[in-house]
Amino acid sequence: MRVYITNLNGQAASSTAQLGQNMVTDIAIDLGYRELGVYAYNMEADSPSELSKRLDGIVAGLRHGDVVIFQTPTWNTTNFDERLMAKLKAYQIKIVIFIHDVVPLMFAGNYYLMDRTIAYYNLADVIVAPSQKMIDVLREHGLTVKKTLVQGMWDHPTNAPQLPAYYKPLIHFPGSPERFSFMKSWNYPVQVHLYCRQEVELPTMVKRLPYRPDEQLLLEMSQGGFGLVWMDDHDKGYQTLYCPYKLGAFVAAGIPVIVQRGIANQEIIEANGLGLVVDSLDEAVEKIQAMTPADYQGFVARVRAFNPLVRQGYFTKKLLVNAVFSAICDGGEG
Repeated sequence: MRVYITNLNGQAASSTAQLGQNMVTDIAIDLGYRELGVYAYNMEADSPSELSKRLDGIVAGLRHGDVVIFQTPTWNTTNFDERLMAKLKAYQIKIVIFIHDVVPLMFAGNYYLMDRTIAYYNLADVIVAPSQKMIDVLREHGLTVKKTLVQGMWDHPTNAPQLPAYYKPLIHFPGSPERFSFMKSWNYPVQVHLYCRQEVELPTMVKRLPYRPDEQLLLEMSQGGFGLVWMDDHDKGYQTLYCPYKLGAFVAAGIPVIVQRGIANQEIIEANGLGLVVDSLDEAVEKIQAMTPADYQGFVARVRAFNPLVRQGYFTKKLLVNAVFSAICDGGEG
């Protein structure tokens, strides 16, 4: 038996979707798994026979009895994911679908794809989802796969050093102001460092900083402040279902986080004292301003006691191993 994992390539280097899949694949390769490379492209350029040949090339190394971890979506359209799943099902193998995002739940305009998405999910032997709530929602829409695993947290493997962190009324937020429009109307008395590529007009208390390589960003953030995980109001429902990639970056940097109540990772954050769980940005600002340096150092100590799990990829390692056990073994994990 050999274990394979699909991996997205060809998007921009800053693509969070690609970074997440590449990170999981790197950890999988360290465990002895093999990569099935999937290139980001416009599949409409292919005729049905050309697409079939392209997919044959992706799965060419498979043998009966292997296990494949299919990271979804591939962002090459639902049609591509359906066709790739059909190719995988032609082999006598076990298939684990590792859900990073569910496109019909992310964007209201894509909800019409839900039935098709559930249909190809139901061809899997195991489903890995970001949260139990995501699994529950998918079951409401027809998911029938019995074996499921919950991701719980994104890792952020790094060797970047952590500098001493000091209390600062400062919020770190990597993200596009076009995607997170609340940054354009920030009117709070707490400084934000917004890491983005876009040149846009921003409020006085939002300082735009250009894109940083990962280790530089972690090093800078490690000196203090808070990492904010937040979404615009119209996206808050999805926030309860998925794992935000930037949360792992803040934890890896060794600084406390600020998240909105109801986020899928809330239980882990609260149980390990990783930061503030709040109902509004007003509450977040009040708590930052009321915090003492000693309180802040308590948060930093707890985050840095916890973050070797994230910095060394242990959430992903555990999940990848359990996925293989669950696919093969009845009555075990899953």
